Amino acid sequence: MNGENFVHMAGFIKYPKYTIVGQNNSPMFKASLALPMEGKYQYVKVGAWYDIAEALSEVPVGTFIKIHGHVEESSYQGACRKCGNKEKKYWTEVIIDNFTVINLEV
Repeated sequence: MNGENFVHMAGFIKYPKYTIVGQNNSPMFKASLALPMEGKYQYVKVGAWYDIAEALSEVPVGTFIKIHGHVEESSYQGACRKCGNKEKKYWTEVIIDNFTVINLEV
């Protein structure tokens, strides 16, 4: 059985970081999306590339957005915090394929 990798979420942009990376000078956007849940927030790591990254870099911190994207897992070779030996480190984030700014003003 095959699953589907498609995510819809809505929340507030927090801790944004926009940078240009790599040999091709690719725009990259990283942030957390604060999802309101019963008086608290659940934070999800999000990222975007190219045109979507550039557009997100212009959205103010704390703006409520609805995103459509997919989940990606990445890894790198790092050092163990306790012993210093090399080990593979992993992280998971939602890559934003499209977004809409939601105006919450009444």
